[in-house]
Amino acid sequence: MTEQTNLLLIFLTGLTTGGLSCALVQGGLLASIISNKKDNQVLPLTNFLIAKLVAHIFLGALLGSLGSTVRLSPIAQGWFQIAISVYLFGVAMSLLDVHPFFRHFIITTPRFLGRLVKNQSKSETWFAPILLGLFTVFIPCGVTQAMEVIALGTGNPLYGAAIMGAFVLGTSPTFFILGFLYEKLSSALNTKFYILATSLLLIMSLITLNGGLGLVGSIYTFQNFLEVSKTDAVVNNNLQEVTINVYSNGYTPNSINLKKNVSTKLTLKSQNVQGCARAFTIPKMGISKVLPDNGTEIINFVPLNSGPLVFSCSMGMYTGTFNVI
Repeated sequence: MTEQTNLLLIFLTGLTTGGLSCALVQGGLLASIISNKKDNQVLPLTNFLIAKLVAHIFLGALLGSLGSTVRLSPIAQGWFQIAISVYLFGVAMSLLDVHPFFRHFIITTPRFLGRLVKNQSKSETWFAPILLGLFTVFIPCGVTQAMEVIALGTGNPLYGAAIMGAFVLGTSPTFFILGFLYEKLSSALNTKFYILATSLLLIMSLITLNGGLGLVGSIYTFQNFLEVSKTDAVVNNNLQEVTINVYSNGYTPNSINLKKNVSTKLTLKSQNVQGCARAFTIPKMGISKVLPDNGTEIINFVPLNSGPLVFSCSMGMYTGTFNVI
């Protein structure tokens, strides 16, 4: 699973949820603007969607920057990702109305902001839809809040902006349709869209949980369950050597036997690597290294404890295990 795949899931979540969960909060206001522009509904709707997209891209960049100001260790970052996965799960359960407890995962908008946006929606001026589109950052639906938490967790302003941009782009076609047919379509499609939307949220929750487990050094990741073979390090003169080839989609080999209390020379060979696989880390030893796109990096360490020693990328999506014996 790559960053691009995550963005696709986020886009699909916006596509399914944007016209429903978000429209339940914002769609009525948008409909009132369109009703004031019966002679030309396309222009105000387009202005609204463009303003909404721009505002959320800036919000995503801000959240990503905020996340980057706190330099977390790989293990701390892993626990943060696990917390995000719990939040995504809670939002999904709230959307499905599984239990009243999960309503606590939805953050309510301050009433004065709601009144301000509602007043703007009654305006007949040409810039009212633009202002409303900008104000939507203050009245997010529950799923938008989940995307904001993910953007914060990236610690990267560009990726944070991409996450919020992908989500809002996903909401746009559904919003465009519901902008004209809100009352007729929303109730008819509510159940089917919510099931799909919550399914995508649960998938993202599992992906985030898996990454968090990798970063805290847990062996219980999806990748580790798929390991089929192990590689032994080469030992010469009290030095064991092992080479890992680094690709954009992971590490090969990803299961390696090491001897306890023996100096280890780990050679990492990058081959046209893009994405988070370049950020190699051994969480339990506090080792982090950013690798070149192409080239070789050497890490020296001594495994002191028997058992599994997990290595991972910076997001926990690609993992492997040193089996210390």
